[in-house]
Order: sequence, then structure tokens, then C-alpha cells
Amino acid sequence: MAHLSKRTPPPGYGFDYFDNPECVGYGGYHYDGRYKPAAARMCDAFGLSSGSKVLEIGCAKGFILYEFHLLGLEVAGLDASAYAISQAKDEIRDNLRLNTTADIPFADQSFDFVLAKEVIPHLAEADALKMIQEIMRVGKDSFLQIQCADTPESADLMKRWDVTHQTIRPETWWVAQLEALGYRGAYHCRALF
Repeated sequence: MAHLSKRTPPPGYGFDYFDNPECVGYGGYHYDGRYKPAAARMCDAFGLSSGSKVLEIGCAKGFILYEFHLLGLEVAGLDASAYAISQAKDEIRDNLRLNTTADIPFADQSFDFVLAKEVIPHLAEADALKMIQEIMRVGKDSFLQIQCADTPESADLMKRWDVTHQTIRPETWWVAQLEALGYRGAYHCRALF
């Protein structure tokens, strides 16, 4: 993993983070259809169909939302990157909003499904927990994919891999927090290293 330290950390969530191969981040994030099967599986798993309302937190360029859109779902997305939103597919770009806080600017139970994939650990701890509460408030159902680190070594690698991670905790900590918050949706804790 020595290569991690050689890559330059990006100053924010702009071009360098998403599309510059010389920086820590995606190194080039372009639509390639990879999320089509995942969108179909989520529709099946969460009972979503044409007309269902879906919100993605940390939607980046909105590629999975685009797949939901193609399936006839009503989509909305929030992201902290104006750059990523500007790079979204034309068909959904107007449905994406810049949002840099843990507050979700929608009414209670506005969405049938809320997706937050690998975004919550990018927030400070208090904001990460508030975001989970906000997801429960605006969504009837939800799925969280949370990056975690179960050892000090994996936590160090996670931080070096993407310096924007702020809440790096083991899976047991995340599960305890979800239980304490009364989270009722689905989740998956994913160890990166």
C-alpha cells in the first residue's frame, strides 16, 4: 500500500477528487453503466417501481440515480460537490442539489427510499449521526453502506486512501450507533482494508 502516500490529496471535491488520476480520489469517474444491475436489484429488494421517489445522499455525478430514472423512478440527489453535479447526465442534473450540511432539505417522509453509499464517514462524527437521523426522517425506507475500519492499521490506510474521511470507526461502533438511533433501514458496513 505504499502507493497511497505518493498520491496528492485533493483540496476538495472538485475535478482533482473525481477525475484527476494524479490525486487521491476516484481518478476518473465516468458513466459506464456499471450501476444498472445494482439499481434493478435495489428496486426488487426495496419494492421500488415506476413512480417511486428515491433520494441519494452523496450522489456525486448521479450515475445510480440515472439508472433509477431509466427505470421510471422519480430521483433526487444531494452532494457536497458542485463539480460532480455539473458533470451529471443531462436527464437528471436538475434533480441534484448542492448540500454541504447534515441537514436534508426535504419534508418528512418525502421519499420511498433513501440511499447513502459510502458517504457518511466523510462527515464529522456529530454530523454523521445527524445525517442518519435525517435519512430516517425523510425516507420511508433506506440503505446505508458505511465504510469502516476494524484495526488501527486499516483506519490509517482508510485515511491515507481518502483524506476526506472524518469518522473512521470499527463496524461494532457503527452498529451500536445505528441501534442507539433506532435506525430501521438496511445497512452494510464495509471494511476498506
